[in-house]
Amino acid sequence: MTSTAHASFAQRFAVPMIALSSLLISVNGLLLRSIDSASQWQVIYARQASFVLALMLVLGLQYRRELPRMIRDVGWPGVFGGISLAGANTGFIVAMSHTTVANTLFTLSSAPLITAVLAAVFLKERIARVTLIAIMVAMTGIAVMVWDGLSGGSVIGNLLALACALCFSLFVIFLRLGKDRNMLPTSIIGATLGVIVGLLGSGFDFALSARDFGICFVWGAGVVSLVHILFTAASRYVPSAEIMLLTLIEFTLGPVWVWLAYDETPRPMALAGGLVVLSAVAGRTLVMLLSQRKNAPVTPP
Repeated sequence: MTSTAHASFAQRFAVPMIALSSLLISVNGLLLRSIDSASQWQVIYARQASFVLALMLVLGLQYRRELPRMIRDVGWPGVFGGISLAGANTGFIVAMSHTTVANTLFTLSSAPLITAVLAAVFLKERIARVTLIAIMVAMTGIAVMVWDGLSGGSVIGNLLALACALCFSLFVIFLRLGKDRNMLPTSIIGATLGVIVGLLGSGFDFALSARDFGICFVWGAGVVSLVHILFTAASRYVPSAEIMLLTLIEFTLGPVWVWLAYDETPRPMALAGGLVVLSAVAGRTLVMLLSQRKNAPVTPP
């Protein structure tokens, strides 16, 4: 199939592809809770090693001899982007090991708002009024979850989830700083660093059960790799506001899967704070969508 055919397919099915990627990645918490005996650090290195091997295979088949040059060309934005991505992936697993999946995902859903603040600082982009309002509302919700964590013993997990959101936002900023080059290899750098962090954290303990390794392999080489491919191929054809709205599928369904399978329910106060954060992000996204459609040029029939 030619690249033109690939582009045509991605253009035609861009929105369903983004939605499918969000649906697939929503099983993150469910897969982590399905682990039997592996430590959080073993999960990190096994998941990331599986992902980087699958990604290297896909990119190697796609770019062949050009791949080493592409890795070199990402420059310092790619290096710092990879460090940020490694921090986000590591923080994500560790946060869910110290608090509920719901708390982690609700906090992580604030990443678009954090990205807007960082873009104003580093890229000199103006923050819209609706974004400022959403940030204040979301900060209130996050504060409620952190406060609840003080009494529920999950404050460390909540703060780690916030750090994860910050790292992911930094990853987006570095991608935009390197937009003049192909930044796909940044994911290879981030995943490789994640493997190293996991190995160091586990004390180089490779002893995973066959079941736990199988879950990590399906998670990294299957789910994460497929999500990465779908999102990368389709995101260029979908407005950013629509992408943000579709990614709310992950943050909404993720806690549901864990609740159905393992009866893991967030505390009422944490749930209320999380719903405040989700509402702030969803409200800002809907306002952005309406504004884009209102200002879109009208084409003659």
